Amino acid sequence: MPDSKHILQHWHPLARLGLFAFVYGASIALGMRLTHPGEHFSALWPPSGVLLTTLLLSRFRDWPALLLVAVLIKPFVSFPGEMPDLGGFLFASGSALEALVGAFLLRRYVGFRPSLERVRDVLALLGIAVMLSPLLGAIPGVTLLTLEGRIRWTDWVTQLRVFWVGDAMGALLLTPALLSWSTRGLEGWSRARQLELAAMLGVLVLSVDHVFHWEPTAATSVYHPVSYLAFPFILWAALRFEVRGTAASMLALTTVALLHTLKGHGPFAPGTQGSTDTDSLVFLQSFLAAAGVSGLLLAAALGERRRAQERATHLNRELRHSLHALAAAQQELVRRERMAALGELSASVAHEVRNPLGVIANSVATLTRLAGPEKNSTSWELLGVMGEEVARLDHLINGLLDFARPQEPRFLSQSLVPVVEEALESSLRSAQYVSRVNVIRELDPFLPKAPVDAQLMHLALCNLITNALQAMPQGGTLRVKLGPGQARRDTPQAIISITDSGAGIAPEVMARLFEPFYTTKASGTGLGLAIVRRIVEAHHGKVEVHTTQGQGTTFTVHLPLAETSRPSATA
Repeated sequence: MPDSKHILQHWHPLARLGLFAFVYGASIALGMRLTHPGEHFSALWPPSGVLLTTLLLSRFRDWPALLLVAVLIKPFVSFPGEMPDLGGFLFASGSALEALVGAFLLRRYVGFRPSLERVRDVLALLGIAVMLSPLLGAIPGVTLLTLEGRIRWTDWVTQLRVFWVGDAMGALLLTPALLSWSTRGLEGWSRARQLELAAMLGVLVLSVDHVFHWEPTAATSVYHPVSYLAFPFILWAALRFEVRGTAASMLALTTVALLHTLKGHGPFAPGTQGSTDTDSLVFLQSFLAAAGVSGLLLAAALGERRRAQERATHLNRELRHSLHALAAAQQELVRRERMAALGELSASVAHEVRNPLGVIANSVATLTRLAGPEKNSTSWELLGVMGEEVARLDHLINGLLDFARPQEPRFLSQSLVPVVEEALESSLRSAQYVSRVNVIRELDPFLPKAPVDAQLMHLALCNLITNALQAMPQGGTLRVKLGPGQARRDTPQAIISITDSGAGIAPEVMARLFEPFYTTKASGTGLGLAIVRRIVEAHHGKVEVHTTQGQGTTFTVHLPLAETSRPSATA
């Protein structure tokens, strides 16, 4: 079936039929004017290309009406002012038959594409519509004129060749141009490419006009080399514009060459090296056929190569994306397997270690109470160390459980101010060197409520504030800010920024900042920031970090101020 995109498909059937009648009649009148005086047939018969193109771009159900119009119009236009006889309609029926057979074979058995972007489509057009089907119109047409006495039987073969080649040239030169431009037009061409095509066609017309403008003499050879000046332009069109540009170039070349030849100018004019009118037409047809066939095949081959390269590039791009997706999926699978293993380990640790730790903690407390060691004595210090290590192990176990088995957030619409305040106060109570830190609060009391899990958000903010305090062991400034942020996807946002004036974060640490179990602290677990990001993402927010070495670091938490339809993030 045709891959046409032309606007005529949206027209009313009668409007399309009327347009075809007008164009077909005009092409017949043009073909009659292109017929050399004294000859029965034209060197180029445009109606054959027009009718073939119309059938290839039309539905099968429209063919009977189109063929009937073609048969009725041709006798009246070919001999204006005369009443056509039965022979005229039989002659027109032969022309309609050749277009019908050519279009039917191309549409039904070849899988023909009107865009002519494949070599097989060009070869099918050349073999069926140019070489084969014109014989179906030429044989009965020449025979009919011979029976009427207009052609001698001795000239039957010669006139058959002229008739056949004339119809074939109409299909060769007009059909590719009409098909390719009606289906693609200027699609895919930039303005610069369009200007280049116009410039190329202009130079082609001027060059061919100059070549065919001189008047030959009897000694001039029909194989004069200047006639082949048009071939570089045909190659240019094939290389740069493929089938559409080549077909347009062939139309321009044919128009100029045919007009000059009919006027008796150029290397193919009658009388060149003693050539007759018929010989002149055959030489011109051979020249145009060689240029057209070569150009169309080259253009189709280059087009297929370009599309193959584009498909290969597209497939390579898709393959790279697939490999990236596969690698990401593999990493996610490994992460999930690690998380599953970590969950099992955490449950085992909680069961096997927490109970002994509780016994040890109780024993240390009992020994401290019963023994009553003096402060700053060796026993007091040892009991203190034991208590600190028990607390550190308990903190490590809690971190493992929080990371491996995160709680599902229970959202409740509430103000963020008390959540931030409680996290800040809790961090300040448990942190060291608080007296050396200047704390600046900038909390917007008019900020709308947000759907949050206060307990989980408290844990996340405590981790961030504690890290900020630990980044300033010699003291500094801690700035905690809560306010409105820029909306994301039409959802209003709140931002919580925690800024310290510490030493900043090194680039190699930034690359792994949120990676689980990665830490630069001697007593850290490397799970704090990983837990923070998980909690914030479970709230449909995000965490950003900006740091400047020697000046400090800012962690910014973006939280939506309205409910979102996205599901909660889970481990």
